[in-house]
Amino acid sequence: MQWDFTKEFAFLELAQQLKMELRHCWYKDGRRESVAEHSWRLSLMILRLGEHLDQKIDMLKCLKMALIHDLPEAIAGDVPVTQQDQNRKRLKELAELEAMKQIKALLNDDSGDEIFALWMEFEEQVTYESKFIKALDKLEAFIQHVEAPLATWEQIEKQMPFEDKWLLAHCRFDSYLSAFAEDVNRKCIEKLLEAGENIESLRATALKAAA
Repeated sequence: MQWDFTKEFAFLELAQQLKMELRHCWYKDGRRESVAEHSWRLSLMILRLGEHLDQKIDMLKCLKMALIHDLPEAIAGDVPVTQQDQNRKRLKELAELEAMKQIKALLNDDSGDEIFALWMEFEEQVTYESKFIKALDKLEAFIQHVEAPLATWEQIEKQMPFEDKWLLAHCRFDSYLSAFAEDVNRKCIEKLLEAGENIESLRATALKAAA
């Protein structure tokens, strides 16, 4: 049989953009994190945390979902959550949906249909698996911030540990993830304290913003 790998090379060339698409997260050595690196560690977290959840999950589905949850950013790019007002968030959603339609059309096979369906499941946030990946998405970002120099944090990121919507609210559907998120949040606050940040001022500003 004669195989044609044209489509595979095109897909992999598109996906490699995630190795170059940078997120608003830094490493200790001053280098910015790529979307692909974020997705890799998120996948690793599934292997460690997945067996402790309140409800049994489809681990293979979760791993697949983790690998493709940011795939449209290969076309649409990444927009940091701190820059997403209601209008920009909606534009981001539309751009990513269009990007996934392009990817589905490029693949034009059962695998492409599965990738599109998994991404839609993640976006709809109904299944336990999709909520798990969303929680890990937030957890991994918070952990990366804890590991990064505080000088790389924006002011709004210093307020995030005091507003549930950024992390804790995404984890409350599961007792294990909720406990893990509380510990990650505590580490964020400890980092701020060690740097001499005014915790009460940050808390007050965050509460005012949430009101």
